[in-house]
Amino acid sequence: MKKHWGTIKQFLQFNIVGIVNTGVDFLVYTLLTGLLHAAYLPAKVVSYTCGVINSYILNSRWTFKKERKRSGREAGLFLLINLVSLCVSLSVMYLCRNVFEIESDFLCNIIATPVSMAVNFLGNKFIVFAEKKEKN
Repeated sequence: MKKHWGTIKQFLQFNIVGIVNTGVDFLVYTLLTGLLHAAYLPAKVVSYTCGVINSYILNSRWTFKKERKRSGREAGLFLLINLVSLCVSLSVMYLCRNVFEIESDFLCNIIATPVSMAVNFLGNKFIVFAEKKEKN
């Protein structure tokens, strides 16, 4: 167990950051749509962007700070995966509103969030922060 504590700790930190990111996303989205009556898709772009900025700051300074050297490639891949996740989120929200006729912006966001979270996690795990294979 002691041998794997670093990985377990990192996994827990990654999940804590994810919870905080989701909170930032939901808070900003709710303020934009509920208080300012912004349209749901632009509001989602802004709220998701706030969560991505928070994610990069917390993950690079806390979760992965000792294990990784930052690079332009890594930052670019991080942004690409988050852009893909945002597109997934927007697509699910669009389907909820226009195909399934769900009128609640909040409910559409609740449905879209776990789908985009799964895409984001898998992309970060297997692409952005994947362990590099040694060349023989």
